[in-house]
Amino acid sequence: MDDAADGLKRTRRVEFPFHFSPDKKLVHVVAKISDEPGTLARLTTALGSRLNLVGTTSYKLGNGTAIFSGIAEVIDEIDDGRDIQKIVSETKGVVECKVWQSKNGLLVDQFHTGLESGLGEPYIMFSTTGLSQTFSNVVKVFGSGGETLLYLQGKDFATARFAVYKELLGPNPWDRLSEAAHIYEAQGYGIVTIVRENGGRSIGFSVRDCFECSGARTNGRSCSFMRGVAVGSIGVVLGVEYKGEETKCRLKGSRVCEFVLTPVTK
Repeated sequence: MDDAADGLKRTRRVEFPFHFSPDKKLVHVVAKISDEPGTLARLTTALGSRLNLVGTTSYKLGNGTAIFSGIAEVIDEIDDGRDIQKIVSETKGVVECKVWQSKNGLLVDQFHTGLESGLGEPYIMFSTTGLSQTFSNVVKVFGSGGETLLYLQGKDFATARFAVYKELLGPNPWDRLSEAAHIYEAQGYGIVTIVRENGGRSIGFSVRDCFECSGARTNGRSCSFMRGVAVGSIGVVLGVEYKGEETKCRLKGSRVCEFVLTPVTK
């Protein structure tokens, strides 16, 4: 669907490992609920008169239950965590719940111990700027050897990851490269465009807002990790071994990072 057609502008997903609002009383509501139609709606309706929900998420546990997690500002300052917990507990379909309150405006998620993808892969949160600066330090210490290391790591990482995604894309991956591009985007690599060029003899792989450039200094280095990601992921999805060249890079003044992938001749 064209995001411009329905008026929605694409944006980053916001996660709440913590939230800070010094002038508000904050709560984190976590409830295990029955995984049946209407339960989530009843719960959010019950909370609506007492809380201004800032961020919520819900997900299945796979045993007939699901988790609701909501960060919220308390509307009625008389309420405390016990009042809210009572409301949640008495909502039909709620199995159990717990409420945490902020201290001096800071509310930390004490329930979740990390992130997990829909495929069951554990994740950690790491800022793009911090990771980009780490890559720059690798190059600073090891020079061209650091660039090679980042490329190989990106290639190995993407090859392993996209071996799983290949099965999800089905038997005709050439027809689903745009969906492969959205996989990168949903995980924060940047806005990716993949096109066949030169009659299919090469592939153009461009990245707008490439994460590898976000915290790096323009010290002559390139997006070696992302080049490896492009080569590894496209190679395993299409079943072709590619080599890649970065022809444009934000680190060198371009608006986007562009890579050209060509098959390796043996």
